[in-house]
Amino acid sequence: MFYCALKYPPCPNCGCTHVRIKEYRYKQIKHSALTYKKCVIRYKARRYECDECGRTYFEPSPFTFEKMNISALTVINVLTDLKKHTETFSSVAAKNYISPTTAASIFDKHVFMERLTLPEFMCWDEVYAFTYHTSKYTSKYVFVILDFDTIDLVDVLPDRHEEHITKYFLNIPREERRKVKMIATDMFTAYRAVIQKVFPHCYHVVDRYHMIQDLNGKVNQVRIRVMNKIVRDAKERNKNKGENEKPEKPRDSKEYYLLKKFHWLIYKRDDAIDVVEENGVKKKYYLFDPAHPKKMNKKYGRNLNYYDIRDLMKEIDPDLKKAWDLKDSVTSFYDDNTYDTAPEALDELIKSFKKSGIPEIAEFGTTLRDWKVEIVNSFIEVKNTYAVDKETGQVVVSAKHMNTGLLENRNAIIKCIKKNANGYKNWDRFRNRLLYVLRDSAVPRLNPVVPEKKKENDDGDKNK
Repeated sequence: MFYCALKYPPCPNCGCTHVRIKEYRYKQIKHSALTYKKCVIRYKARRYECDECGRTYFEPSPFTFEKMNISALTVINVLTDLKKHTETFSSVAAKNYISPTTAASIFDKHVFMERLTLPEFMCWDEVYAFTYHTSKYTSKYVFVILDFDTIDLVDVLPDRHEEHITKYFLNIPREERRKVKMIATDMFTAYRAVIQKVFPHCYHVVDRYHMIQDLNGKVNQVRIRVMNKIVRDAKERNKNKGENEKPEKPRDSKEYYLLKKFHWLIYKRDDAIDVVEENGVKKKYYLFDPAHPKKMNKKYGRNLNYYDIRDLMKEIDPDLKKAWDLKDSVTSFYDDNTYDTAPEALDELIKSFKKSGIPEIAEFGTTLRDWKVEIVNSFIEVKNTYAVDKETGQVVVSAKHMNTGLLENRNAIIKCIKKNANGYKNWDRFRNRLLYVLRDSAVPRLNPVVPEKKKENDDGDKNK
C-alpha cells in the first residue's frame, strides 16, 4: 500500500498522516463566473481513509469555503453586490443563480459589524425604518449614531427610548465616553436627557436646520389659517347675497391662488439663487431681485416676477407678513452671529417672537427659549474647511459647525434599504447590512463564521 504523508492531508479525527485514497467522487459547485447564464463546476474530489481510526473525509476543495457547495467567487460576488444599498438579497440571488435564503446565509456567515469607538464629534438621529416588536423593544424608529468626521455609522440601535439608549452608553467604558466633545441632535427631549446623564462634560448642539424646519412648519400653519379665513369670509358673503347674484368661489380668489400656488416662496431665503435661460444663455438672479425677469400671470393679467409675488402675498394678511419677516430674522440670526454674540441676539429674537401676537409664532418663541443653550452651542466652530474658488483661484477658508445634515443623507439610504427589501424581520441582519453599506471601510470576513444556535428567551419563545 502506498502512503505519502506530505501529499495527503492528515486525518481530522486523530491527526494521523498515514492515509490512503479510498475513492473519487464527483462534486457539483455553483459558480457565478457568468452573469448571463447559470454556471456549474464539476470536479473529481478525492476521498481519503485513515488507517488508524478508519475515518473517511474529502480533500479540501480548491473552489469553495469549508462545507459549502458554492464557489468562493460566488460568495465574493454576493458580498460585493450587497455592499450597494440599491441591491436586495433577492436581486443578488437572482444575479448569482442562488436562492435568497442562500444569499442571506452567506451574508450572515461573512458579515458581522462591531461598534466603532465613540468619536469626539457625534450626530444622533432616528429614522422610521424598522418595526421590531418584542417584550424588550417596541419602538418603530431606529436610533442612528454617526461619526461627524469620517461620516461612518458608529452603531445602530433598534429603538430610541431614553432608558435603552442610556443603558447602551453606560455599558461603554467611562474613559471612552469622556473623549466625546460634541453631540448634534434634533429637538427630541430624550436625547438631551441622555446627554446630561451619560455625557455631562459634552456640548449638546441642536441642529439649526431642524430648528428652521420647525419654524417653517409654524409659518405654514399661519398660511393655512389665512387660507381657511379667506374661504370662511367668502362663504359669509355668499349667504348675504341675493338669489340673482352670482356666488363667489373662494378657491378662485387671487389671494387663495397665491397662497396655494406660490406657498414655496415663504420658505426661501432672501439670497436664494434662481437660474433663468435668456436667449439660450443661462443667467443667475437672486430669487427676490426686483430685476428678476417677469412672466405673464394670467390670474392678474400682467407680468410678475417673484419679487412682486412676494409683496402681493405679504399684503394678504398682517399675521402672514409678520410671520414671514420673523422667519427671515431667524435665518439672519444664524448667518450674522458668532458664539460670543449669539446669546444676546437670541434673547432679542425670543422677545420678538413672544410679542408677535401670533399663537403659532409665539409657540416657536417658547421653543427657542427652551433650547437656548443648545442653540448657542451650534455656533461653536469645530474645524476649518478649505476650498479653491473657481473664479479667483484662491483658497477660501470657512468655519464648519456641527449639524446633522450628513446623517439625514444616511437616513435616506437606510430608508431605501428597508423599502427595497419590504422590511426586515431579523434585526441582527438588518443592523449588519446597514453598517456594512454605510461604512466605507467595512469588509466581510474572509472565513465564514457559523452562527450559534438560537437560544430561547426567558418567556420560552425563540428569537426570530
